[in-house]
Amino acid sequence: MDTLLSQLDENLKELYRKALDADAVLDQLQQQGQAKHQSIFPASSDFSVNSNRFMPYLSEAAEQVAAIRQSQQFNTATLARVVKQLQLLHKTLAEFRLAVK
Repeated sequence: MDTLLSQLDENLKELYRKALDADAVLDQLQQQGQAKHQSIFPASSDFSVNSNRFMPYLSEAAEQVAAIRQSQQFNTATLARVVKQLQLLHKTLAEFRLAVK
């Protein structure tokens, strides 16, 4: 269980900096009259939050990891959802970085 939580924490840490940087770029683009999107992910995604920035999505994933840590238990569905969220964030942030270069 500790190894699993450590791996999830490492993913969250790695995504945190990337999400902050991406949100800063989105803020700049919005000030220039661009980045008029309503949300990063569609409503049908694995996230319940809906935002035009990355940090709220990362916060949702972090809250689920914290809940797993606090209860010291997890069900397979919760773990699978968190892993899918982290994968989606990694993929989307990587694509975003390539798109804005």
